[in-house]
Amino acid sequence: MRISRYKQILAIVTVGFLILTTYFLVWSYWHSVRQAEQASLMRLRGITNALALQIDGDEHEALLRTYPSKDAIVTKYQDTLYQRIHTILSKNYTANMLKTPIYTVVFDSTVSRYEFGVTSAEKPYFRHPYNSYPQTMMDMYHEGATIPMYEDEFGTWLSAFSVIKNKSGRVVALVQADEPFDVFLKTTRKEVSQNLLFSLVVLGLLFSGIIWLLQPILLKEQRSKIALAAANEQIVQLDNFRKEMIANVSHDLRTPMASILGFSETLQQKKDTLSDADQSKYLKIIHVEAQRMNHMIGELFDLTKLEAGQIILNKEPLNLTEMAQDTLYAYSERAKDKQIRLLTEFEQMVQMVDADAFWMNRVLQNLMSNAFKYVNSGGLVKFSIYMEPGLLHLKVCNSGHPIEVAHLPFIFDRYFKSSNHHSDSTGLGLAISKKIIELHGGRIWAEVNDNITTFRFSLKTT
Repeated sequence: MRISRYKQILAIVTVGFLILTTYFLVWSYWHSVRQAEQASLMRLRGITNALALQIDGDEHEALLRTYPSKDAIVTKYQDTLYQRIHTILSKNYTANMLKTPIYTVVFDSTVSRYEFGVTSAEKPYFRHPYNSYPQTMMDMYHEGATIPMYEDEFGTWLSAFSVIKNKSGRVVALVQADEPFDVFLKTTRKEVSQNLLFSLVVLGLLFSGIIWLLQPILLKEQRSKIALAAANEQIVQLDNFRKEMIANVSHDLRTPMASILGFSETLQQKKDTLSDADQSKYLKIIHVEAQRMNHMIGELFDLTKLEAGQIILNKEPLNLTEMAQDTLYAYSERAKDKQIRLLTEFEQMVQMVDADAFWMNRVLQNLMSNAFKYVNSGGLVKFSIYMEPGLLHLKVCNSGHPIEVAHLPFIFDRYFKSSNHHSDSTGLGLAISKKIIELHGGRIWAEVNDNITTFRFSLKTT
C-alpha cells in the first residue's frame, strides 16, 4: 500500500512536470518567435526609412511616367534613372545581407492595383502586378509601416515599407524590404520538439531509477524535490526577467540607433545635394538621439549598481526642505514657459534625516521630472513636506491625465509603461527612486485622487 501510494504521488508529479514542460516549451517557442519578429521588423523598417530618404521621388515619378507599360524596362542599364535607383537598392541589399530583393511599389490608379517599380535584383520585373500585397500596405500607404508575420503563396514573411515622396511632399511610391520567416519557424519548431522528446526520455529514466532504487526513502526524497522545485522556479523567474530586460533594453536602444544610422547614412551619401539647413537638421537629430541613448545607458547602469548593492551611501544629517527648494528653483523657468503653477506646503521645524545628499537629490529630480512630463500647460505641481512622529513625509503632486489606479502597484517596476507613458522616458527613473528610498530604509508609493497624481515617500528622522 505504501509503495503504491508513493507511485501515485510520483505519477502525479510526472504528469504535472510534463504539463509544465510542455507549457514552458510552447511559451519559449512563441517568445522566441515574437522576439525574432520584433527585431527583424525594426531592422527592416530602419532599412526602408533610410532608403526612402535616399531615393529621389521626382526621379522615380519621372521613370514611371516615361515607361507606363509592363516590361518596358528589361535591363538595369536601359535607363539612367532606373540604374541610379537600382544601384541604391542594390548597395543596401548587399550591405544589410538581405535574402530577398528590395523593391519599390507604385499604385496604378488607372487599373486600381499595385505594380513593382525598381528592384535590387539584376533582372527587372518592371510594372509587373503585385497581386499578393498585404492589406497593411493599402491601409498605411501614406505613412509606411511594419508588416508582422503573414503568409502568401510563396511562404511566410516579415516586411516593412516606407513612403517615397517628391519635392512637393506627395507620396509617389513605396520602398519595401522583406525577410523570409519559414526557415526560422521550422528550425524553432524542430528544437522545441527535440527538447520535448529529450525531456520525456530523461523523465522516464529518472523516475524509473528512483522507484527501483529509492523506494525505502521516497518520503524523505519528496522533501528534497520540493526544495529543488522551488530553486528551479527561481532560476526560471530570473531567466525570464533577464530575457525581458534584454528585450526591453534592445527595443529602447534600437529606436535611437535606427535614427542615427539612417540620418548619418543620408548625410554620407547625399551630402553634396543636401542644403546646409538639412545637414544641420540631420546632425541635430543624430546628436539628440545619441544623448538619448547615453541617458538610457546611464540610468540602466545606475539601477544595476543599486540593485546589485554596489552603492555605498554617504549618510549625513540632511535638510530635505532646503534641497526641495533648490529643486523647485531649478524648475522655475520651465514652469513659467509651460504656465505651470509651482506650489509648496512645507511644515515649519522639519527634522533632519540621515541620508546621502547625492542620491536623495536624484530622487527629487526624478519625481519633479516625472511631474513635469505629465502636467498640462496651465496646470500645477505641488511640493509638500510634513512630519509625523519619527517620520518625514515628502509629496510631489501634479495635475493632468492621471495614472490608472490598476497600474499603481506596478508603476515602480523596471520598464513598466502605463497608458500615458511618454516616448522620451526610459521607464527607469521611478525604479531608481524606489531603490534609493529603500536603501535609506524608507518607503515610496503613488496615489491618484481627483485627477491629481501624487508620488510620495517617507524616511525616518534623526
